[in-house]
Amino acid sequence: MNIKKYNHKKKPVFMYIHGECLSPYSFSTQVKELKKDFEIVLPFLDDTFISIQQSAEEIIQYIDNEYNGHIEVLAGFSLGGQIVAEILSRKNNICEFAIIEGALMYPIKLHNWSDIIASHLPMLSHNELFNSFMYYSKYNDAKAEKIYYQVMHHLNTQTVSNMYKELYNYTIPATMNDMSGKLAILVGTREGREYRKSADILHKRMDNSEIFMLMKYCHGGLSLDHPEEYIRFIKSWVQEKDKQSRIQSEKKKKEQEFEYMPNWKHLLNLYKSKKESMTTCK
Repeated sequence: MNIKKYNHKKKPVFMYIHGECLSPYSFSTQVKELKKDFEIVLPFLDDTFISIQQSAEEIIQYIDNEYNGHIEVLAGFSLGGQIVAEILSRKNNICEFAIIEGALMYPIKLHNWSDIIASHLPMLSHNELFNSFMYYSKYNDAKAEKIYYQVMHHLNTQTVSNMYKELYNYTIPATMNDMSGKLAILVGTREGREYRKSADILHKRMDNSEIFMLMKYCHGGLSLDHPEEYIRFIKSWVQEKDKQSRIQSEKKKKEQEFEYMPNWKHLLNLYKSKKESMTTCK
């Protein structure tokens, strides 16, 4: 597995695992902003991909070796989200914050038609025009369309088959029932029923979890289609910058309503005011 890094050794680590047939470049907009506050680590699910379990083990070993077994944020979308779930089931104290977006947590029989073509008719999926139809059968925005085509064109058939086999047959591990940090489960209201059901399954298993319903968002609607909203979510949920700004705003408002002054200054002003009133009376 290849790893793309944006090094800032003194900053907390943010790892994002992309979805099937995508790449770390699908996260490029977020990187530009988040690298100001984090060291960004992006695993690439390339032709070395065999299974969710193997990828999870490789990432755990990487975090153990590079970051003493613990990072700040571990996030993943779709297949990447399933890998995050597998990692948490094996090492529940690996991160402070985990984010799982649009990930299936139980096997399903009905597959997206574009995924079937990608697995069994690679020559058709390599056609740029037809690949565009495949992309829009899954996603709702053009931001990652070129990445999807480039990755699909270069991945070998066996890797693509492995990805979709794992994607549709994944079962949440029995060992996944708790974590030391917090888990955000992101699911779009316009995603399939199986994704919303998966979010419920995951939420029931994890005490420190919270479901965030993404109104009118399709599959990948947040991290792929609206990266600026994804950044805002990270700043709000992980960094609590919205909370900090609210506190500062409320403090400023109070200061404007009543200017703070020390007791001695308040008493001195009171004395001056009393003295002036006595002089006026004379």
